Amino acid sequence: MASTIVDIRQKSTRLRPAIPLTATLRAEWTKLMTVRSTYVLLALSLLLSVAVTALVSWAAGWSWSEWAEADRAAFDPVINSFVGLLLATVLLVALSVGFVTSEYTSGMVRLTLTTTPRRGRVLLAKAGVIAAVTMVAGVIITVATFLTGQAVFAAYDVPTASLGDRDAALAVLATGLTTAVYPVIGVAIGYLLRRTAVAITVTLLLMFAPAFFGPLLPLRWQERVLAYLPGPATDSLAFGHLATDAPMYLERGIAAVVVAAWLVALLGAAYLVLNRRDV
Repeated sequence: MASTIVDIRQKSTRLRPAIPLTATLRAEWTKLMTVRSTYVLLALSLLLSVAVTALVSWAAGWSWSEWAEADRAAFDPVINSFVGLLLATVLLVALSVGFVTSEYTSGMVRLTLTTTPRRGRVLLAKAGVIAAVTMVAGVIITVATFLTGQAVFAAYDVPTASLGDRDAALAVLATGLTTAVYPVIGVAIGYLLRRTAVAITVTLLLMFAPAFFGPLLPLRWQERVLAYLPGPATDSLAFGHLATDAPMYLERGIAAVVVAAWLVALLGAAYLVLNRRDV
């Protein structure tokens, strides 16, 4: 009798019509956009990024007359107007990781995976929704910080850049679009670790560690190892054309392949873990 019941359950599961990916995407979109914390984190990402950029730009402008000629010659008004984006990325990573781990904390993941038994579809939908939201937010925040930085620089007669300049416009657009890379990585690591604080920490280490500790390592390590980590590769993809002499610089085509490989590898690992673990 027991084997018959199991047989019937298995057949009913197989006969259950598959939920289309569009329905899963809508469900995940609704989950993300009906939570107040989403709007709080997005608003803070914009406001704090602009505030930090304005403050750092003011400090540069105020002390500009004291800068050495070599430092003035090396000054890049585009890259220096992106300093506030680091804070935005941290907050967007927190948003993406929490989007995953909060379901494990609340137990809602059971309902999600019961409604959509194909777990890979849930992973893909979450990553897709996070990518779309953070990409749009990234472009808006990047444009805002760029314009803020240029306005402050201009007030102190510091060299400025314009969106009419091809290289500057490309850097702004690419930086905005690639803002989504770390939040998507955060989704994967959220599924791998399931703990909010740990997942955020690991994601941020991937993001910041090469920049902070890279200069302490031999040049060969920077060029042959660190350049192929997600952070430096994303930077090369976004605005590497403005700093081709940097030790961790990769050509844009190579950087795109490296970033894509990291995303595929981490999402693939998350897929395997999600399918093998019990909720």
